[in-house]
Amino acid sequence: MIDNIYKYPRLYLNAAFEKSAIISLSSEHAHYLRNVLRKKTGDYLRVFNGSDGEWLARIEEIGKKSCDIALDKCLREQGSKKPSLHLYFSPIKKQRMDFLIEKSVELGVTDLHPVLMERSVMRKINQERIEAQIIEAAEQCERLDIPKLHKLGNFHQLLSEYNFDIPLLACLERESGANSISSYAISSDIAFIIGPEGGFGDNEKESLMTNNNVMLIGLGKEILRAETAAIACLSYAMLSQSV
Repeated sequence: MIDNIYKYPRLYLNAAFEKSAIISLSSEHAHYLRNVLRKKTGDYLRVFNGSDGEWLARIEEIGKKSCDIALDKCLREQGSKKPSLHLYFSPIKKQRMDFLIEKSVELGVTDLHPVLMERSVMRKINQERIEAQIIEAAEQCERLDIPKLHKLGNFHQLLSEYNFDIPLLACLERESGANSISSYAISSDIAFIIGPEGGFGDNEKESLMTNNNVMLIGLGKEILRAETAAIACLSYAMLSQSV
C-alpha cells in the first residue's frame, strides 16, 4: 500500500490532526470522493492542513453528503518554515489570472497580493474563487502549506505603507536603471511587484524609480506578459532559495 502512496487522492482539510482522529468531511469533499472518484469505505486518501504535515487517512463511512475518515499515520512532517515569497500583481483577465495563480502556487509563492494599478484592466477579484484555486493547486503539487491571498490593495497605498523589511524587487524591463534579476542573490524573504497588461503607469514608474528602497530588475530583452513575468520571478527565487 505505501509503495503506491502517491496514487491516493490528496485533500486539504481545515482541521487539527492527530493519530486515530476521526474527521467529518464537508459535503463537497464527500461528493468528490464518492461520486467523482468512486471511493468507498476502507479506501485510503492523503490529507494535509497546512500545519501538521501530511497524513494517510482511511474512509470509515461514506454517504451521499457525508464522509468520515480516520487518520492512520503521518507520511510527511511539516518541516521548518521556508523563506517567504511575495508576489504583488495586478488583476488580469480570467484565463490568464487562473494560470498566474496556479503556477505561482506550484513555484512556491507564500503570499499573493492583488493590487489595483493605473492600467489595471480588471478592477475587482473573486476572493473566494481564487482561494479555492490556491487550495486545488496546493493539493495537486504536493505542497504542505497553503499560500495566503491578501485583500485587493492599491498601488500607492502599498508603496507608502511598505516597511521594506522584506526587499521589494520591481520589474521595470525598459528602464535603464534596472539590473538583471540574476544579479540578485535571493536566499531569504523576498517580494516581487509586476505591472498589469500594458505595464506600470507613468506615476507608478516614477514612484518606483525614485524610491531608494525599491530594487529595479529586468527579465531579459523581451517584454513579458504579466503572468509570464510572475513565473520568471518566482522560478528564479525558488531555484535561488533551494541552493
